Amino acid sequence: MPARAPLDVDLEDKLLYGLTPTRLAYLVISLLAGFVLWSSHWAPVPIRAVASLLVIGTGAAVSWGRWKDRAADAWAVDIVAFAMRTRRITWNERLLRCLKKAMKRGDPASPDADAVGA
Repeated sequence: MPARAPLDVDLEDKLLYGLTPTRLAYLVISLLAGFVLWSSHWAPVPIRAVASLLVIGTGAAVSWGRWKDRAADAWAVDIVAFAMRTRRITWNERLLRCLKKAMKRGDPASPDADAVGA
């Protein structure tokens, strides 16, 4: 007797509002972070409101956002991977020498502009 596999085996499970468990976690974490920003008294009310709405909006965009049939978190991972593979971080040797000289002199002033590369 031949057995057939169901056609929807490779589909992700949807828990709530069409969100997979990972995307639901993104939404819940952003809602909690927005609530923390709102309830802590680190700034005046309008600034806290804007910050909270930005965090919640970003979480909603990452949770429900899709572009060219790909999820927003997949785009973010690909962008970071591309940036890490195509860019190289190098030390500015002149800046390090200038900082060492300033440390030896005990001079807390910043290094001169030509050592920074300006």
